[in-house]
Amino acid sequence: MASSSLPGAMPAPSGVPERPKKLQRISQACDLCHRRSIRCRPSNENAQQQCQNCYDFGVDCTYNRPSRRRRAPSTSQTAQNVLPVPALQATSTTSRSKSPSDHQVATGSSATSISANPRAYGDGPDYTGALATVREGRTDDGVAIAWRSFVLASEETIEQLLSVYMDIVYPIYPLFHAPTMWERLRKRDHLTDRGFFASIMGACALASARARDGALNEYTSYPKDGPVQQSEIFFSAAAEAIPKDLNKADSFGYMRACGLLALTSIQYGQISSMHQYLGHFCTISAMRHLHDELHWPLELTLVDKEERRRLYWSMYCLDVLSTVVFNSIPNFDEVSANVRYPVEIDDENITPIGATSSGEVSWLRGWNFTTDLFRVLEHTIRRVHRNHAPPREDRPSVTLLLVSDALTDSQIMENILHLYYQLPARFKDYTVIMSGDGADDRLGFQAANIQATLQLVRMTLFSVSIPIDIYQKCNVADQVLQTFHGICPRYLSAISTPLVYHLGGIGPLLASVMEGHLTEATYTRVRQLLESLVSLVETLESDLQPGAGASKSLRTQIDKIDSYMRMPAPIPVPTHHQHPNAFTIPPTQQQRAAGSMYGMAGAMDNFTLPQEIVGGFPWPLIPHRPGYAHSATFYGFDGG
Repeated sequence: MASSSLPGAMPAPSGVPERPKKLQRISQACDLCHRRSIRCRPSNENAQQQCQNCYDFGVDCTYNRPSRRRRAPSTSQTAQNVLPVPALQATSTTSRSKSPSDHQVATGSSATSISANPRAYGDGPDYTGALATVREGRTDDGVAIAWRSFVLASEETIEQLLSVYMDIVYPIYPLFHAPTMWERLRKRDHLTDRGFFASIMGACALASARARDGALNEYTSYPKDGPVQQSEIFFSAAAEAIPKDLNKADSFGYMRACGLLALTSIQYGQISSMHQYLGHFCTISAMRHLHDELHWPLELTLVDKEERRRLYWSMYCLDVLSTVVFNSIPNFDEVSANVRYPVEIDDENITPIGATSSGEVSWLRGWNFTTDLFRVLEHTIRRVHRNHAPPREDRPSVTLLLVSDALTDSQIMENILHLYYQLPARFKDYTVIMSGDGADDRLGFQAANIQATLQLVRMTLFSVSIPIDIYQKCNVADQVLQTFHGICPRYLSAISTPLVYHLGGIGPLLASVMEGHLTEATYTRVRQLLESLVSLVETLESDLQPGAGASKSLRTQIDKIDSYMRMPAPIPVPTHHQHPNAFTIPPTQQQRAAGSMYGMAGAMDNFTLPQEIVGGFPWPLIPHRPGYAHSATFYGFDGG
């Protein structure tokens, strides 16, 4: 065992018979004994190479700490010591910034498997810190060591989950530059950079949750032998890596990890947790001035800037969606943001020093258009809040003095559609099926997401108009449902839970119709729309854990209303005065035939359904955990 000799131990002269060794007092304790605060004494078995404690533990006996006498350690001592984790961080960071060519790896999968690297602790660096802690008595953070050890032992699973992320999450939330991510994983930067570690764990948590909820397709492989709670394990690892004191979350990786955990919380159906991590993101990004590129560090490469732009606008869209669907307060203001859109160039053509267009339309063209739609949504929801805000007696309304809503909702929608029709044809063809080709499928994801967001904009703009009659509500719901039914089911399943929340706006819209004054014709129309919604939800929730049973609950509620309608007259309560919002629709042949189903006094009589029946619909479609109150923000849908 190669090591330095002990101080005070002298070899016997050559040619002189060796006397029995007299153990001498060591003038300076070795590193191991010093850390453990134990007595350092020469070894009986190997006195010239090791002290007794190092011999017993089977480790090198080294003297690498600075001496109080300022005696510089020998070169051999320094070279033989195990490289500590903090030193690895500096080494890894330096190696990452040496050459732009380090980042040029094929996107979509790793060029060199991260699990192919040697794991022998004795021959390589101690990535986890476990060796120094267990064998040499270091006092490092035991929890951090445990997580790093878990990750090192799970490299193959992590690689598979990140491939799932690239296939089904990345097209909507491209929070990584793919070649850089795979290269950093190959170098095991996630074991030395805590922020990057948190990001990788968050990505694995989200990918595992999506896969568990049925988002996979026949073209994506997935580790099927993992535990059922695999996603929650990676979620815990990411959450533990984020400093409790957010002032110490000084790297970009922590912001990205917070965004990924917010998205994973939506997948779990835990909306309060989503707000928590979205709030963490907003706090860290405010401290780091993510909203203003003028305050970004000057040494950022193009890859660094592009990752920040994608993260900012991804979280902006998530915040707007949260505001629309969950009636929360917006955290972002797109007017105040000085952040450019991501360049519309694929990852393989982006390097730290520049980007080169391939000449073909990039999927990021569609991604940026979806961001445009969310920007429209932000201003629309602010308009909805202004129109439906209750009068205040304690303060004057400033919005009446400063804000003018000159354009009508129909004019705004017309302007949006004008921009939509200028898109390349591939982004407007949302019926194309998934092919398994990564580049083509990313275009398909954009087409599907554009349609979903476009319908959300349509419903939100519709809620601005006051008053609204039943016929208009049914037309909007019908148009939204027909669009969703036309999208390839594979894309719907891959987008997963957020898409169900997009559909959530249809529920209050139809519920407001059911709670108002009805005729036989309007009831039949609404019932057909409910059946269409049930069919769509059944497609989406086949494996969706948070929303399991929503379609069954909808079906049960429809059957309950049907049973009520079959009861003999005059159970439905007739109304003697026409409601101002009631719209009498001439019955079609199909609706006349349907009249025989119901025991109503007259086919065209006006009636209302009891609240205990229409109030039983499962809105929202995905139940939230106890303690979180959900309130839909579609104000124009509540009761006409």
